[in-house]
Amino acid sequence: RTFGGLDRPPLEITPDFVKSLAAARAQDPDVIVAWAMNDAPLPMLHGFPLRLVVPGWYSTYWVKALDAITVLPSAFDGYWMAKAYRIPKNDDANEAPTDLAKDTTPISRMNVRSLFAKPLAGERIARGQAYGVEGVAFDGGSGIARVELSTDGGASFRNAQLGDDLGKYSWRRWRATW
Repeated sequence: RTFGGLDRPPLEITPDFVKSLAAARAQDPDVIVAWAMNDAPLPMLHGFPLRLVVPGWYSTYWVKALDAITVLPSAFDGYWMAKAYRIPKNDDANEAPTDLAKDTTPISRMNVRSLFAKPLAGERIARGQAYGVEGVAFDGGSGIARVELSTDGGASFRNAQLGDDLGKYSWRRWRATW
């Protein structure tokens, strides 16, 4: 299936923005076409009149101002799938600046990510005293079951304490004492 929006490219040589989802993903009950938000019509900035919502996938699939859904008999190979928004086809989606990936795949499901919320940038921490570090983690919809923290450059790890699980597409808070 392809999904196209009302927006048009600024130059004639730029292809229309059309994304594609395999039938199984498009039919996933978590994937929706939104027409309202907070009991009101979808605001313009959020994709009025319709927006494709694909939880757990990067926003390149969340087509705004949706005006066309097309079912195709084979995989779609339009520009925004075949040439743009592609990542290395390996477990970490990683490549070196001097050796760019030759085998790529369209970006889709979000990778696991975690970030620190505390300490703040530039914050001074007293040496020799316990300090509470905190952050959040998220992924593409499997849910965060564990966050590990290393304070010795990766020689060893220990589990952080997890906050409430608010659902498979939600950020999950974590904290640990350092």
